[in-house]
Amino acid sequence: MTSPDTPSAAPPSRPVVGMLALAALLGGLVVAWVYQRARAEALDGALVMGQQRLGLYASTIRAALDRFSYLPATIALDREVIEVLEGEPDRADALSAKLETINAGARSASLYVMDRKGVTVSASNWRTPLSYVGNDYSFRPYFTQVMSAGAGHFFGIGVTTKLPGYFLASGVRGRAGDIIGAVVVKIDLETLEEDWGRGGDAVMVTDEDGVVILTSRPEWKYAVDGPVTEELRRKLDAIQRYGAVQLRALERRVLLSLGDAARLERNGDARFVAQAQALDEEGWTIHYLADWEAMESNVRSTAALAGLGWIAFILLLLYLRQRRLVLKAKLDARDTLEALVALRTEALSAEIVERQRTEHHLRETQDELIHAGKMAALGQMSAAIAHELNQPLAAIQTFVASSRIFVERGDAATAGTNLSMIDDLCRRMAEIIRHLRVFARKSPVTPQVTDPAASVSRAVALLAVRLRQAEIDLVWNPPEGLMVSGDPGRLDQVFVNLLANAIDAVADAPARRIVIDAVRVGGEVAVSVADSGPGLPSDVADRVFEPFFTTKEVGEGLGLGLSLSYGIIRDMGGSIRADNRAGGGAVFVITLPNVSVST
Repeated sequence: MTSPDTPSAAPPSRPVVGMLALAALLGGLVVAWVYQRARAEALDGALVMGQQRLGLYASTIRAALDRFSYLPATIALDREVIEVLEGEPDRADALSAKLETINAGARSASLYVMDRKGVTVSASNWRTPLSYVGNDYSFRPYFTQVMSAGAGHFFGIGVTTKLPGYFLASGVRGRAGDIIGAVVVKIDLETLEEDWGRGGDAVMVTDEDGVVILTSRPEWKYAVDGPVTEELRRKLDAIQRYGAVQLRALERRVLLSLGDAARLERNGDARFVAQAQALDEEGWTIHYLADWEAMESNVRSTAALAGLGWIAFILLLLYLRQRRLVLKAKLDARDTLEALVALRTEALSAEIVERQRTEHHLRETQDELIHAGKMAALGQMSAAIAHELNQPLAAIQTFVASSRIFVERGDAATAGTNLSMIDDLCRRMAEIIRHLRVFARKSPVTPQVTDPAASVSRAVALLAVRLRQAEIDLVWNPPEGLMVSGDPGRLDQVFVNLLANAIDAVADAPARRIVIDAVRVGGEVAVSVADSGPGLPSDVADRVFEPFFTTKEVGEGLGLGLSLSYGIIRDMGGSIRADNRAGGGAVFVITLPNVSVST
């Protein structure tokens, strides 16, 4: 529930509401004007394109008809045709063969010759079952036109073949000059329809009765552009123009007149901008129908874009106004913000300095802790090292005393032998002390390419006394060519810790054995230290790397060796894990990234 003191959002001011209402009104007017303008331009464009298309389609029709217009008149002059029509019927088959050859060359649908009674005497299809020879076509208009005017034309469905076509006829005049028959060529215009259909345009041609004889839309074929009257049916049935085709009315309804021979109409479920052009020679009319639905969609899209543009303009104005208000608010708050930033910057600077000081202290503490671990390891090794040094010292005392006697006796050779043995013992002690100094030295961390096998060997040398005293069988064959990146001193400490723990683990084992192995596995170097001790209990294995965790008696260890080793290996980009061996005992495996050294 909102408290009474909580300020609510202020309602828009009256001037702003009035401006928005005015902008909405103006936007509506702009969209309406754009819509009307785009619609008018779309109609004008459709009319221009329609005129161009009508001219193109009329040219294709005229070209298709003119291609064969010469053929009937030319064949009518042939002497063989005249002889057959004037009383030499035995030559009809030869004439049919000749017509067959001419028809194949001209690529017309068919060629045939009719006598003065309208009976076909020769035809190019005389060899086919649907031959025209012997058929009476005197009822066809093109025959009556030939007999009266010397030439004729007609579009209809063939009585014999049931295929539509355009018929061109020319009269044959005998020797006396009278018309004794006709030559007819049938032209197939369906290829025009196929071309129109592939073009995607809506186009149709109607004959003098309004029947659609050619169209790119199969559903319009043989529909009547106008009413289907009984008088029209009787007329078409008398000349068998369209055979058994059932005539139907083409559903065209005028929506808007656009001038001469142009209108916006509905044809079925679609709307078109329809234009027409007459083909006077044939008595046909060609109609081009542009899809108004697509144009209307473009008009609506244009109006919508105008609306969106107006909205974008208003939003821009609102944005600029809001931006001005926000800028003013920012300018008012800038001084306060700068003061807060200055205070926060000062606090962050102090925090950064303190964090750097803390990190430096932590690094120093870690270094001290690692050094303390070294000292603890040296303390554990001190008794054995002292014993290892006492033995050569006692031997040196003995050799010195005996050498005095030999010198007094003048036995220089024996004295020299004693001195050589004293020198070997001194070298042995110096080597032990050198390893101790290197291990105990406190030096800065300097990562470098180092040989892990060399670090293992140095750890073995440091713990050699304990290994001999405990009579432990150590298996270690240093490999060559293994290189990792890290601090050699700290890596030595890790292996000293692992080897010392292994020595303690096998102290009470019946077979005291430690196996160290180093191999390259893929892009890593793996070093394992395995012992024959009792292994790691499950509760110990999970905590073995925790600081101050130890299984040794009080005073024998702080529990830091493995924890420090874990941290050193992690800082070098590697890992260390503890596990139990299948044959008994524990194994510690160190994995470090291998470093390639270019030669």
